[in-house]
Order: sequence, then C-alpha cells, then structure tokens
Amino acid sequence: MDHFRKLKAKFEGLTTHDSSSQKAATHPPVQQQGGYSPYGAQQPGMHPPAQSGAQQQGIYPPAKPGDAQQDAYSTPWQMPTHNDTPYPSSGIPSDGIGPGGFFAPPPPPPPPQQQHYGGHGNQFPGNTFPGATFPGGAYPPQSYPPYPPPPGEGPPQTFVGSGGPPPYPPVAPSQEPPSKSPVAVSGSALPAMATAAAVAATATAAVGNPSGPSSAPPAAQDGLRGQDSAPPVQQGQPANYSSNIGALASSQLPPGVPLPLDQHDIMTTTESGEKKHVTRPGDGRNQMLFLNISNNETVHQRFLIVYGQVPGIKGDKDRIVVRHPYFPPLTFPAIDGYFKILVELESGDNGLKFEYLQGDAVVGQGELTIKMEPYTDKPPLILAVVIGSDSKGVFDSPPDARGPGINDLDAAVRKFRCCAYLWQAFIAEQMHRQGFGRRTIRLEEEYEPDTMARDNERRMTAKVHILKSRRTVAEIQDKERAQQWTPPPGYKRHTEESQFSLANEALDDYGVFKGSHHVACLSLDSHWDPEQQLILGHAALGGGSGDRRLGVFGSHSTHAWPANAEEVAAKFLDTTQTDTRYLANDCGGCGEYWRAANVGMGAFLHECGHLLTLAHTPSGIMSRGFDDYNRTFMISAPGFDGPVRQRDEAGAHWHRTDVIRLRHHPCLRLPSDPPLRDNEKNESGFDVLPTERGLLVQNDSGITMIEVWVDGKYRNHREYTAENLERRRNGSLPAGPDEMATAFPREIVVDVNSWSGWAGGWSKSDKVQLVLTSRATATDNVDNVNDLLHKGSRHDHEGNVVFSSNQLGKGEMKGTEKFEAWFSGKDMRSSTPRLVSIEIRAGDMLDGFILHMDDGSERKVGKCKGGNRSVLSIDPDDDLDHIVVNSGWWIDGLEFVTRQGHTSGWKGGRGGGRHIVKPPLGYCWMGITGSGADWLDSLTMHYAKRK
Repeated sequence: MDHFRKLKAKFEGLTTHDSSSQKAATHPPVQQQGGYSPYGAQQPGMHPPAQSGAQQQGIYPPAKPGDAQQDAYSTPWQMPTHNDTPYPSSGIPSDGIGPGGFFAPPPPPPPPQQQHYGGHGNQFPGNTFPGATFPGGAYPPQSYPPYPPPPGEGPPQTFVGSGGPPPYPPVAPSQEPPSKSPVAVSGSALPAMATAAAVAATATAAVGNPSGPSSAPPAAQDGLRGQDSAPPVQQGQPANYSSNIGALASSQLPPGVPLPLDQHDIMTTTESGEKKHVTRPGDGRNQMLFLNISNNETVHQRFLIVYGQVPGIKGDKDRIVVRHPYFPPLTFPAIDGYFKILVELESGDNGLKFEYLQGDAVVGQGELTIKMEPYTDKPPLILAVVIGSDSKGVFDSPPDARGPGINDLDAAVRKFRCCAYLWQAFIAEQMHRQGFGRRTIRLEEEYEPDTMARDNERRMTAKVHILKSRRTVAEIQDKERAQQWTPPPGYKRHTEESQFSLANEALDDYGVFKGSHHVACLSLDSHWDPEQQLILGHAALGGGSGDRRLGVFGSHSTHAWPANAEEVAAKFLDTTQTDTRYLANDCGGCGEYWRAANVGMGAFLHECGHLLTLAHTPSGIMSRGFDDYNRTFMISAPGFDGPVRQRDEAGAHWHRTDVIRLRHHPCLRLPSDPPLRDNEKNESGFDVLPTERGLLVQNDSGITMIEVWVDGKYRNHREYTAENLERRRNGSLPAGPDEMATAFPREIVVDVNSWSGWAGGWSKSDKVQLVLTSRATATDNVDNVNDLLHKGSRHDHEGNVVFSSNQLGKGEMKGTEKFEAWFSGKDMRSSTPRLVSIEIRAGDMLDGFILHMDDGSERKVGKCKGGNRSVLSIDPDDDLDHIVVNSGWWIDGLEFVTRQGHTSGWKGGRGGGRHIVKPPLGYCWMGITGSGADWLDSLTMHYAKRK
C-alpha cells in the first residue's frame, strides 16, 4: 500500500507549468501550396509550417503524391518534420486474429517465470545461451544471410499472399527529391511484412538484395497508405526480416569511403597501424583481444560497447562477464570466442576486468582501463514522458507483467532512461567505426538513485521529465490523432492535431526549456486497440524548426525494453510471442519481444535521427535497419547461426550520409573540436549559380557534403571534412581545386561532365538532383541540374548569355504575381538601363521594391502596395554589389549593399535562412525577377559574363 500511496502522491504532484506559448509566427497564415522539404531545406524562421519547409520524414514508406493533408496545421509546432507512421489499420492478419476478430478472450495461462541473467554472480538462472530455451521458448532455426547479393543482382521478389490480395499492396516508390517528397500527416504505412504463408510461397525464389538500390531519395519513406515495393523474402529468412546492407555496395560510395560494416572484425591494428590492446594472462589462459577499443582510451559517454575475441575458442553457449569496481557485474553471451558487451563507466579511470566463461570455467581473461570524461559543453538530448491529465500512468503489458514497478510510470521512466543510454552507446560505436571518434549525444543528467544498475545507488544518471498534458487520455487516444488511422472515404475529421502537436503543446505548458533544445518524447498513454486494430495515442514523428527539435514515439512496445543494463541481453534474446489480444504487433514486425525491443527503441532512435536533421537514406537506421538494432550490442541474435560480428550487423548502422551530418552536428561535438565561428553557428542557405564552368555552389557556413541523385536514386556523394582534407589534396579522393582549398569549402564548382563520370553517368533526359549539406547542418536541393544549366540561361538582344540563379522563396502564395526588372551592371557594355536608386517598401514584411533606372523608367518587383518607404541612392561611380536575403517559403527580409559599402539597412523580417545574392567573380548584374502577393515570395538574380 505504501507504494500505491507514493505513486498516487506522485501523480497528484504533477502540475502543469504556466508559460507563454511558442512565439507566434511573424508571417500571417497563408494557404499552403506545396510539400515540405524533408531535409529542412528552407531555413527555420518564424514561419507557419506552410512556409518553414522544415518537414522531415522517417522510417516508413513514401507517401503517394497528393495524399498529404498539407493545410492541416495552423501553427509551426502542430506540424512535425518527419512522419513515420505505421501501417493502415485494416487487413492486418496477426496470429490468426484479424480486424474484427477476437480481442478479449480469456487470458492464457501464465508462462514460466522469466528470469534475467547478468548482475551479481556468474550464474544464469534457468538457461544457458543459444540452443537453450529463453523466455518464451527456443527460436525456430532460421538463417539471416549476412551479405545479400550486390544491388541489382537477383530477380525481383513480390509478396504472395495466402489467398486474395496481400494486406499491403506495394505502390510505385516515390521518385521525388528529398525536399520535394509529399509529406503524410496521418495514416501512413510501414514496409509491408510478409505472413508465414507468404514466406512459404516465396521461399524458392532466387535470393536478391532485400533493399536493392534506393528507389527513393532520403525523405521519401513515409506516406498515406503507400509503401515501397515489398522486400524479397530469402529462403530460411524470417518473414519480417529486412536488411539494407546491400545498398552499401562499394559501387555506390565515393572512392575511399569505407563500407560502414566492412571491418572484418579481426583487425588487431588501429587505423594508424598500432597494435590494438591485447591482454596476455600469465596463468595459461588464452589471450583476449579488444577489437574496437584501446587501453587508456578516453571516451565521453557513460556506456560503451566493447567488442573482442579470445582466439581459438569454440562454443555457442559461452559467456563474457565484465567487472567494474563500483558497478554490479554484467554478463552477455559469447560465441566461438567472440563477444560484445555493454560496459558501464564512471567519470575518471575505469579499471575493467573481463572473464570469458565456458560453463563455470574461465578460459580467457582481459583487462582494460578506460578514461571517461563527461563533455557537457554541448546541447543535451532531453528525455520527457507525456501523460494525460487523467492518466492512470500505465503502459500496455501482458496480463502476467502488470503492476507497480512493472508497467507503471516509474517503470516507463527506467526503461526510457535505459533506451536513451543504448542510443548513446550505439551512436558512439557507429561514429567510431566511421573514423570520426566516439561522437555521441549527451543526456541531461542529475544526481539521483541510478536505475541503470540494480543496486540503485545514487549516481549521475539521465533525467526524465514528466509532462502532464492538458489533454485527457480520451483526447490523446482519439483515433483521429492516431498516426496509422486512415479515415474512410467521405469522413469529416474533427481535428487535425497529431501526437507531435500534443507533445509540443505539453512542452510549451511545461515552460522549462528555453533557447535551442532537442527533446525525445515518449507518449505514455499509447494503447493497442485490438478491436480497431489500431495503436491509439501513438505517432512516429521527428523534426522541428527554430529553437525546438522534437521526436515523439508511443509506449506500446515499452514492455519489451530493458529497464537497466543487466536486462539488456535478456531483452534482446527474448523470443516470447506477442499476444495481440493485449499487445500491438507494430507493423507486423514485433511478433516476438526481441523484435518489439528492436522496433520500439530502434524506430524511436530513427525519430531522434530526424530531430538531429537526418532524412531517409538507402540503408541503415534511417531506412528500416532498426529491425537489426540488437546486433550492434549482441554477439548472439535469435535465428542467427554463429557469432554476430560487425559485418553481420546488417541494417544496424548509420548510412555514410547520416554519418557526415552527425559528424558536424552541435549535439555530437568532441572536446577536441575547434570552436565554431559565428557563421558556422547560424544556418545559412545555399546559393547555386550556373556559370560557363558548371554550377557554382555557395554556402557561408561551409559545405560538408554534396549528394548526387539520378532519377530518384542515390548515386554517390562527395564529403568535405577535416579528416579527409589531406586525401582530397593528394588525389586519394576526387576533388577539384576549390574542393582542396579548405576542410569546409564555402564555394564549389560542380563540373557536370566530370561529376557525371564519377557518379556513373547520366543523360540529358535524366533528372539529376544535388542534395547539399552545410556545416551548420542546413540542407537544400538542386531539383534538376540539367534544367538549371540549360533552361536557366538565355541570350539577350545583344547576344549576352544571361544566367539565372536558383530561386529564393517558393513563389506559391495565393494571388502571387510575377515581376521582371532588367538592368545591367556599370561594368557591362550594354544598352540596357542602369540603376540609379532602389526604393524599398517594407514593414514587418517585405512588400517589394522598385528599381529606378538612368533612363527615367522604373521596374517593380512585388506589388509594393504597403509598408514604409525608404530609398537607397546609387552614385554614378558606384553600383549594386550584392543583396543579403533571408528567405524560406517566402522572402522574409533583405538588405541592398553597393560596391562602396552603402546599404539600405535591413528591411522586413528576420526569419528564414541567410543568402548572399551576388554574381560570380567575372560576372555582372543583368536583372532581378520575382513574385509577390501581399508580400514578396520569390526572388531570382540574373547575371552575365563581364565584357
């Protein structure tokens, strides 16, 4: 009773903090005309969602064009930036229970008590390792092929249902660029999962690449009812297994860029050629190799994945134990001498002792000293649990696993904390493998009883905020707010809110987080409704703009997550069958508890990837790779025969393009990183200028990556980091002179002919897209290179080739009109009039400007009907040099600057991303075109080579 009284008191103490809501948008709402940029290509400002362009998407298949409900949200925070919805709510067979079937039969008899191994002592209560019975029974023998054929090899595989059409008919994958893919705001679907009958029907088909080359750009992975073509099912492979490693064939990566998983494990030297740490016991026991860590190495995270081997050992029921002076021992499985184990660290030196056990015999020993130095000078990832105003504070669990400390709020906090520390360890390990150090997220921590170890001692541990929503549980669980729910034809919705907007609202009411912040929100009141075949109160969404980046996920799989480090191995090996009378088999991929742990924690990590600016990728966590999330932590996996070495981890990786974005994200900085310059802290937009040499790409923050997509498929990318500067300069990597100048070039000329050869070639009829990423993590698109080069230039009446820059602003406001103003720079031999003054009309918004010419004529750009009037005069010996422009979905504000440094002063708003509009070196101004309605919503510069 004491426990219940304490729990009741805790709930009654949850009060809503009063605070002002998010700052209102500086732009009045307008009718939205287009989709969202999944990369956040339009820079965050105080735009409504229709203007911010920060929409991003996540793990799930592409939306069909036109399915996005794009006028649904009236405030920026109602609109998430990633839409990772599960599957449609109808037609989901699950263990024989389909829509409208049984949902409340008598509970089954309780299974044998599930016992966890690890912790104190060296005994595994109940069972030993693979081959024995784990909670839920032994997993049937299956085969996970570690390396599918290269992309394009093997015939395509289709779903064959057990009768009638399959529940998830595949649709044509999106061919849209990352920033153009339509965004679904509700009811999208995960990749289709085959039933057992489908597996039987397709088992004899030729083995192909489960994912193949990416058929859609990064952001095109979610949508309303739409899916990518179903992945082929390999013989002996679980029906809902999906691997994306095939998309990482070396032919798809730039020269010199390693495959993320291509480490081949037994490499006893570091990248510099030094020997990795080897322990050689003097008592006759076998030496122990540590393959991913060196003795006395310094790390900045609390939990570390240690991967190693005791050579010459054979055995599939072995164990590895690590002992720390201040933490309980941890025990993980080991196979054939290989091991992976999660190690807990404290600040300072950590003396670790490892024992490799076969039965009770110690057959290998090793020691490591790891220095852990917390690095707090970077933004943390904040953890928050959102509960309804009348919530009972429980999450879905089977009947035999309910009660205080099992499925209540305290249990959710413990599990969420453990989940986040696993994220931290995973990110650090993956970044280390890619050669960028153990970069990872920092968690907000405080000194309190530590639930990551069963001893419950007080330590610095991750803080989890409890946000009491103003909404009731009934409101949270309204089916219209369930992301996977699809309204029937003719249905009139009563709300357009999502779980993302409710989480954002709760954060506003909480009122604690000021300035820039990154938050992962777990919705406690998610609930599986078997009658509707719908997960209520759940959404898989991530992204944001402005000061807040947010990822949200439901609690429906939390029952399968570990609550502390000692439970990690047991949870990742738990083959208990999911009983869909009580629990969701989310996307058909959570049929067993270990799979639910993968999808729950891994897909939530995917959403956190979105809030860290990542978009969808051809493979890895930002695709569907979280199905293999357990493999980075475990040497043993259900259904996998033999040790899971690094090369066997399949989808459990970041795609290389993700790695480059994370390398430069402020949340993943290392103490050794140089301080950021002011222009690197603030997002600046890309300017793309056609020239006679090719496309001039400019960004004031510095360019870190350019991806090449051809006809909607990822081809290749070039990356610009401090780590590869020398290789660019010595010819190890393809690079032009401007790519060799600095670690992060501010401008790069894309020679289309040479880049075509490097990226596999293309024709003039192909749609070639460039995805551009800056050091400030801003991303933008060149939608069609051929069009920009060939259709973006013209000959004027004097034979000059006049080029056009990329357009700033979308030019899609209701009632917008186009305007043209042609003039020539004073260095240009031309009869075209020259500028003598610029009249600007602006208030809070930029209405437009009027260009006055030396022949007495004037040209308007924008309707110029309102705002305050100001004039910049241009002397006879002066001329327009450049325009500083802030833009997103429209033109927020600007400043004209002359060659002699005279300025108009800033006019208009400050939202959007910053651009410097200036002709390339050796070129002169030839005009400005744009469009506007109530205010200016697009701007394009025109220029020609100086004569």
